[in-house]
Amino acid sequence: MSSKRSLRRNSAPSMDDSYFNPSLGSSSSSSSNMFSSMETSFQQQKSPVPSPSTSNNAARTHQHRLNAAQEQRTYRDSCQRLISHIHSVVGICEDLKAANKDKFPIFYPMQQKPTITRSQTLEPSSSSSSQILEAVRRSSVTQTGPLEQQQRRGGVGRLPQELNILSLDLKVGHSSTDLSSLESKSIANLLNDRFDQSLSHLSKLQARIADTSSKVLVTGDLNAGKSTFVNALLKREILPADQQPCTNVFCEVLDAMLNDGLEQVHAIPAVELYNRLDPNTYHVVEMRHLYKVITEDYEHYKMLKIYANDARTTQESLLHNGVVDIALIDSPGLNTDSVKTTAVFARQEEIDVVVFVVSAENHFTLSGKEFLWTAANEKTHIFIVVNRFDSIRDKDRCKRLILEQIRQLSPATYADAEDLVHFVSAGSVDLEPGSRKLDAPDFARLEQRLRAFVLENRTKSKLMPAKNYLVNLLLDINVLSEANAKKSSDAYAQATMELEQDLPAYQHLLRVRDRLLEQVEKVAEQAVSSVQMHAHNRLNQAVEHVGSAIGRTIEYPGILLIWQYAQDIADSMVQTLLDQVRQEEQHARQETAVCLERLHSMGTENMGTYDMAADVSKMCVKNRERRVVISVETTDFFDLVLDDKLSGAALSFGAAAMVGGRMLGFKDAVSSIWSVSNLMSNQGGNLRRWVVPIVGVASVGFLVYVVSDMRSAVERKLVKKFKQAVRDTGYVQAQSHRIARESRKVLRVEGWEIQNRIQKAIENKEQKRSETEQVALVSKETAEYFASILSKSGLILEKVEMIQTDTTYSTLKETA
Repeated sequence: MSSKRSLRRNSAPSMDDSYFNPSLGSSSSSSSNMFSSMETSFQQQKSPVPSPSTSNNAARTHQHRLNAAQEQRTYRDSCQRLISHIHSVVGICEDLKAANKDKFPIFYPMQQKPTITRSQTLEPSSSSSSQILEAVRRSSVTQTGPLEQQQRRGGVGRLPQELNILSLDLKVGHSSTDLSSLESKSIANLLNDRFDQSLSHLSKLQARIADTSSKVLVTGDLNAGKSTFVNALLKREILPADQQPCTNVFCEVLDAMLNDGLEQVHAIPAVELYNRLDPNTYHVVEMRHLYKVITEDYEHYKMLKIYANDARTTQESLLHNGVVDIALIDSPGLNTDSVKTTAVFARQEEIDVVVFVVSAENHFTLSGKEFLWTAANEKTHIFIVVNRFDSIRDKDRCKRLILEQIRQLSPATYADAEDLVHFVSAGSVDLEPGSRKLDAPDFARLEQRLRAFVLENRTKSKLMPAKNYLVNLLLDINVLSEANAKKSSDAYAQATMELEQDLPAYQHLLRVRDRLLEQVEKVAEQAVSSVQMHAHNRLNQAVEHVGSAIGRTIEYPGILLIWQYAQDIADSMVQTLLDQVRQEEQHARQETAVCLERLHSMGTENMGTYDMAADVSKMCVKNRERRVVISVETTDFFDLVLDDKLSGAALSFGAAAMVGGRMLGFKDAVSSIWSVSNLMSNQGGNLRRWVVPIVGVASVGFLVYVVSDMRSAVERKLVKKFKQAVRDTGYVQAQSHRIARESRKVLRVEGWEIQNRIQKAIENKEQKRSETEQVALVSKETAEYFASILSKSGLILEKVEMIQTDTTYSTLKETA
C-alpha cells in the first residue's frame, strides 16, 4: 500500500521527499540566494542507507541527487556568468552607439542575403514536410561544439560580412532598399536603432535570467481541454472548464506562498504596471466569480493572476516543488481570433516551457501548426499533450498520424517523443478534495516527465536563448569591428602614403614661391627703374632744347602783337614739354607691356595657363594735364642786363686805340689828343650848345635799339623763366617718378596675381595635406578603437561560448 501511495498524485520513484528540500518551497527574490540555498541543501542531505530490498532504488536516488546538485551548481554558475557577460556586452553596445553617433560613424559592410520564402500555412504534404523539417533544423537552437566555435572564430561556416542581429534590411513594399544609396548618416541612425533594440532585448534577457521562477505556457487549439489539463495538474478545479470555449484571457496560476499564503485572483488591466504590493494596479476577484470574469468580463483585463494553495508535498506538487517556482499559464485558444492568437505568439517568447494541448479528435489545426513553427525558432523541444485520448477507438492509428505531424513540425520533439508526447485524458483525473484515487498510469507518467522537463528547461529557456543571442550579437559586433578596423587601417595607410608622395611636391612649391616671387620683384623693379631713368633723361633734354623750336613753330607778328607773341612762346614751351611727357608715358606702356609678358610667362611656367590680370591701357590715365605754368610780365620784354654789351664796347675801343697807335705812332697820337683837349677847352661854350641834341639823339637811338631787340629779349627771358620754373617745381623728377609709379602699379598687379595664385596653390596643398593628416589621424584612432572593440568582443565571445548550457535531461530520465 505504501508503494502504491508513492505513485499516487504524480509521485515518481526516483524523486522522494528527501530529494526536494521543503524549506525552499517559498520564492526567493534573488537568484543567487536560491542557488546558494539549493546547493547547501544538496550538500547537507545524506545518502540513505541502502537495504537489501531497496539497494537499486537507493543507489539510483543517490545518483540522481548528485546529478541534480551538480546541475544546480552549473546552472547557478552559468546564470552568474551570463549576467556578467550581458553587462559587458551592454557596455560595448552603448560604447558603439555613442561612438557611432558622435566620433566614429560605423561603416556598414554591404551584404547580399539569399531570398527565403516560407509558407504561411503548413500542409501535411511530403514536399512541404521536407522543407519544414529542413527549415526547423536550420533554425533549431543547438549547443555549439568546439568545431563550430572554432569555425565561428575563424570565419568558417559564416560569410565574413554576414550579419544577423545588426543586419539592416530596409523594405519598401515588397522590394528591399539598396543600402549603398543611403548616406552614411542615415546608415548610422539605422545602426543606432539596431543597438537600441539589442540593448532592450539584452535587458529583457538579463531580467529573465535573474528571475528564479519558471513559466509554463499551456496553449493549444480552441476547445482542446487546456483548462481541464491545468486543473488536472493542480488536482483542483480552479479554472472553469466547459464543453464550449470559455478561456478568453491569460490565466496565470501561481503558488499562494508568493502572495503571503493568501488565495486570491488579481485581475490586471495593464500587465506592465502590475505590482502585487500595489492594490491600485489590479482588482481582487473572488474565486467564485472567476468563471464570470473569464467568460464575460474578460475585455476589461489583460491577465488574471490566480494565487492558489497546493497542500501536496514537494514531491507531488508542481507549483512548489522545492527547486524552482513554477507558474502555469492557461492561454486562450489559438484560433479564437487573430488578436488572441498573436498575443499567444508573443507570450511564448517569455516562457520557459511550452505545453501544447491538442485534441486527439481533431489533431493539429493550421493555427497549431503555425504556432509550432514559430515556437521551434527558439525552443527545440515542446511538451505535447494529446488530450481526450480515451474517446478514440483506433488509438494506434491516432498515435501514428499525430506523431507523423509532430515529426514534420518539430523534429527534436519527435526524437524524444517517448518523454515529450503523451496521450492522456485529463478529464478522467479525480479532482475531489481529499480523494485517494490513483491517477491513470499515463497521466502519472506525464506529470513525472513534465516535472523533469520543467527543471531541465530552465537552462534551455533562460540560458540558451541568452547565450545564442549573445553569440550572434558578438559575432555581428566582431564583423562590424573587423570591417571598420580594416577599412580604417587601409584609409590610414592610404593617407600616409599620399602624404609621403605629396611631400616633395609641397616642398617644391614652397621653393618655387620664394624663388619666383623674388624673381618677379627683381624683374619688375628693373623695368620700373629703366622707365624712370628714360623719362628723366628725355624730359631734361626737352627742357634744355625748349627754345630751339620757337622760331620754327611760332611766327613773329610784329611789335604791335609782341605780347601775344610772348604768350604763344610760353604756351609753346609748356606744350612741348607736355608732349614729351606723353611720349614718355607711351614708352613706359611699351616697356611695361614687355615686362608684363615676361612676368606672365614666368607665372604660367610654374602655375599653368591663366589670364593676365594687369592691363597697361589703364596706365597713366590720371594727372595727364599737369603743366608748368609761367606768366608773361612787362619786364619779360626788356633785357636790361648790359654787362655783355659794355664789355664788348670797351674791348672794341681798346683794340682800335692799339691799332691806331701802331699806325700813327705813339707821339703823334699823344699830340693829337693834347690838341683836341685844348680845342675843346677853348670852344667850351660851343659844346654846351650841342649837349641836348646829342642826348636826344642818343636816347632815340637807345630806344630804337631796345625796340628792335624786344623779340630776342622776350624769347631769352621766357626761356630762362621756363627753365627756372621747371627746376623750381621739380617737374622732371615728379613726372618721371609718376610714370615709374604707374608702371610699378601695373606690374604689381601682375605680381600680386602671381603671388596670390602661388599662395592659393600652397594653401590648397596645405589644406589637402591637413585634411589627409586629419583622415590619417581619425583613421588611426578609429582603427585602434575598433581593434579594441574587436579584442573585447572576441574575448567575451570565447567566454560566452564556454558557458555550459546543455542539460542533464537524459540523466534525469535514466535515473527516473
